[in-house]
Amino acid sequence: MADQQQVSLIFRSFREVNQAFHHAIWKESEGFGLTPIQFFVLKTLCQHPRIRLSELAELVHIGNSAASGIVDRLVKLGAISRDRLETDRRSITLSLTEKGEGLLKSASEVSMERLMPLLDLSDEDVENLIRIHHLIVRKLQTVERG
Repeated sequence: MADQQQVSLIFRSFREVNQAFHHAIWKESEGFGLTPIQFFVLKTLCQHPRIRLSELAELVHIGNSAASGIVDRLVKLGAISRDRLETDRRSITLSLTEKGEGLLKSASEVSMERLMPLLDLSDEDVENLIRIHHLIVRKLQTVERG
C-alpha cells in the first residue's frame, strides 16, 4: 500500500470512530441541553474539582479561549461556578454546582448505556487499541514539536 494511502486509511479510520463517539454522546447529551464538549467539561470538573481554566483547557485538549466560552455557557446554565481562591483573590477555580452534578449524573447514565457495546471488546483488543493510540499521539506530537 502506498504511503499516502496508508496515512489516509488511518486518518479515515480515526475520523469514523471519532464521529461515532461524537454522535453517540451528542444524542444523549442533547437531551439534557448539553453539547458533547460541555458534557466532557462537566465530567472533567467532577474528576478534577477546583481547577483553573488553563488546567481545564489542557485536560480537555482545547485552547483557553474555547474553554472560556464553554465555561461561560455552563456558568449561565448554573452547572458550574467560578470561585476565587482565599489565598490569591486574582485566581479563579472552577467547580461543579449541585445542578451540574445532577446533569452529569443523568447524562452519564444515559451515555454509558449507549457505550456499553464497547465492553464486548476483549481485554487484549482494548490494551492493543490504547497502546496504538498512545503510539500515534507520541508520533504526531514529535512531528508537531519539530
